[in-house]
Amino acid sequence: MNSRSNHSSHPDHPHRGFTLVEILVVIGIIALLAGLLIPAVAMARRSSRAAASQSNLKQWGAATINYSTVNKDRLPWEGNEGLGRSASAEMEANLLERAFWANSLPDFADEQPYDKLVATGWSGDDGIPLPGSRSIWIDPAADPESNAPWQYSTDMAFYFNYVPNCRLNDSIATATPANPIPDRSKVMTMHQISKAAETVLMLESRSRRSELSAVDPHRGAALDLCNADWHAFPNRHFEGGHLVFVDGHVAHALNDVATRSVQGSRDPAQAAGDWNTPKVIWNPAGVAGNVAP
Repeated sequence: MNSRSNHSSHPDHPHRGFTLVEILVVIGIIALLAGLLIPAVAMARRSSRAAASQSNLKQWGAATINYSTVNKDRLPWEGNEGLGRSASAEMEANLLERAFWANSLPDFADEQPYDKLVATGWSGDDGIPLPGSRSIWIDPAADPESNAPWQYSTDMAFYFNYVPNCRLNDSIATATPANPIPDRSKVMTMHQISKAAETVLMLESRSRRSELSAVDPHRGAALDLCNADWHAFPNRHFEGGHLVFVDGHVAHALNDVATRSVQGSRDPAQAAGDWNTPKVIWNPAGVAGNVAP
């Protein structure tokens, strides 16, 4: 009797809660996992954007190759201006020419010619693709300056992140600036390019000056471009950018490498500098010379 009474008088043991130390350990583990996860998510996002831009550039390369196939092996016209200079003053005239790459290549990429996009406005609704939109014209990693798109006349503007290599037609002859119809006999043909796997066809162009440091010699290149060379090569995809070559393949290049001459200099005004290198050829017809931006 006493035994039973004593047994029944013992209270049940209460459930023990977490101690402060245990809670701190759990918080520490969560913080550690978050610290590992956040960089991984950021890296995945960067890789996804880089892959999307490579895909866009590959489509432009394929469109250029297909264009040349049906146009007696000739490349489309690159337009005025070039060599790292602003194209805003030339865009209205450029877009009047059907051979201008932004008008002629979209037909081979199931896209609207750029003059048609411009004609419908630049609100982003059936008009020109704006920064941040999902489009073959736009690099999803591009972070443009506040004054983009680039307005060139009343209610007219342009903006794209992919441009042809302006050095392919260094010797192109054009008519007067008011009617820049290219002399098609002077536009380079594909068969004139002997090293297709090393010669740049198109490239991503820089979207912000701040992609480069304040003391970088290439920082001063214009951003409102319709064509470009190394002067405007970007630095937004893993310390560099992407190029599509004449044979159609796309490759990543470090900005420091793609903007360095074969003599090892990054000075745009280097005397007798040649920016053709064994792996990246800008001008297949001769020296890619020291033209300052």
